Amino acid sequence: MIRSGRKRHWSRWLYRIQWLLLTVIALAVVAVRLGLLHYMMAIEVFKYAGLATLAVALISILVFIWGLVKRHPEARSAALWAAVLGAIPVAVPLFVVGEHNFRAPPIHDISTDLQDPPVFEAILSLRGPDDNSPDYGGDKVASQQRNSPLYQDIQPLTLNITVAEATELAAEVAQKLGWRVVAKSPNQGRLEAVARTPVLGFTEDVVVRVKKEGGSVKVDVRSASRARTFDLGSNGERIRTFLREMHRRAERR
Repeated sequence: MIRSGRKRHWSRWLYRIQWLLLTVIALAVVAVRLGLLHYMMAIEVFKYAGLATLAVALISILVFIWGLVKRHPEARSAALWAAVLGAIPVAVPLFVVGEHNFRAPPIHDISTDLQDPPVFEAILSLRGPDDNSPDYGGDKVASQQRNSPLYQDIQPLTLNITVAEATELAAEVAQKLGWRVVAKSPNQGRLEAVARTPVLGFTEDVVVRVKKEGGSVKVDVRSASRARTFDLGSNGERIRTFLREMHRRAERR
């Protein structure tokens, strides 16, 4: 028996190609999180797949206009879906990273104390030979953070509690934020933890130092990417979120 029916328009391949490209990007994300793909290779995948989705989206806009002129509903629908899907590789990074963080200086180590940054100790055993140096980059890194408008609010936190109480509070906040606490010393005022970025799961190390200053304590935080050389503001955002939560919880005591 011969089936009759209208032949489907070729424009449906536009959104099929977009789904294919988005699948490639998603697989690259999973591969990075599982350690199967180096992040630099993933960035190349994101770049070329993202450019391809934008190119298909531009073609889709032209097809959509043609569909309006020719009154072709199937072409209009397919082209519209393809154009919407093409916006995802742009919209997701802007939502996750934030447009302002794309203007961050090319550094990966942020501290509330630029003269005497807290040092990593316990975390050193977790770092590999190919990771970034745990040593602070000195004046070069400090001047880039100091001169960036993005980091002007990264300052130490002063609390009217004891060193031990502040350290315990820091541990509570770290666990709430999903960090893995590696070392905690309430009497010495030290906390070290490991955090991961939300999408690609980049490892970033954190050290919290609490010092007594008069009748209060000063809390300094340093967050540094273990592998990346450019963090897109993630370390600064982590410190910002951590100190904000510490301050909020301390006020409720």
